[in-house]
Amino acid sequence: MLNEHPAVVQSAVIGRAVTGNEEVVAFVQLLPGSTVNPADLTAHAARQLAPYKRPCKIIVLDALPAGSTGKILKHRLAEVAREQAVNQA
Repeated sequence: MLNEHPAVVQSAVIGRAVTGNEEVVAFVQLLPGSTVNPADLTAHAARQLAPYKRPCKIIVLDALPAGSTGKILKHRLAEVAREQAVNQA
């Protein structure tokens, strides 16, 4: 759904454990020069997804980590999410 936004090149989501549940964290790569911010993308998601499916956080990266075959490396995204959670604590 985030890939449908005109400023998004690609996106990926991961699940992050929280007490008694799991939350969705989204990562996006934007078109160069884009002025879209995470709040804009959150509003875009809110129009199209049920509340329990919406990302709790959207992290913008210059490029999503990918292997030699182009597959997005979700374990690397999980590391980024953990680092950001520690930095915010």
